Amino acid sequence: MNPEDEAKIRKILDEALRGGPKPYRMIRVTGTLKTPGSVQYQMRHLSFTVEEELPADKKRSDMVREVCEELGPLVLEFEKKTSKPERAKANSSPLQEPTPELTPEFLDTLGWKPFPDGGGEWIFADTPGAQALDDELSRTSQPVEIDNYRYRVSWGKPDKEGRRRKFLNRSPVVAKK
Repeated sequence: MNPEDEAKIRKILDEALRGGPKPYRMIRVTGTLKTPGSVQYQMRHLSFTVEEELPADKKRSDMVREVCEELGPLVLEFEKKTSKPERAKANSSPLQEPTPELTPEFLDTLGWKPFPDGGGEWIFADTPGAQALDDELSRTSQPVEIDNYRYRVSWGKPDKEGRRRKFLNRSPVVAKK
C-alpha cells in the first residue's frame, strides 16, 4: 500500500474514532404506485425510494409515518395526472369508442367466403385484421350489428385431436316490416 493511501485511511479511522458512533441511523421508505395505462391491461408503474437520517432520539415508526405523510399528497397528485377514468366509461357499452377495425369499410376487406346455401358469409376468427371483431363478439357474448350486417361467432366440428375451429359469421340484416 502506498504511503498516501495509508495516510488517508488513518485519517478516516482517526476521525471516526474521535467522533464516536454516529448519532443518526438511516430509514428507507419504498413504494410503488400502479395506474391504468392508455390501453386496456396496460399499467404504469411509479417506484420510489426515500432515505432519511433517523435521529437517535426518534422512533423508526414515527419517522416512517412522517415520510409517508409528506409523500402521500405527491403520490396522489401523480395518480390523478396519470389515471384514465374515462376509459372505464368507454368500455361500459358496446361500440361506444370508435374502432377503425369495426367500420363497415374495413370489415368488407377481410375476405369473407359465402356459405354454400347463400345465407351469409364466414371467415376464420384468426384471420389477420379480424381481432377487433372477435374481441367485440367475445366481450358482448351475443351477435353484434354493424351497418347492414349481423355478426356472430360459431364453432366448427372437432378435428382428430378434439379441437374446434372458431369462425366469425355475418349475415345481412333483414329489414323488419
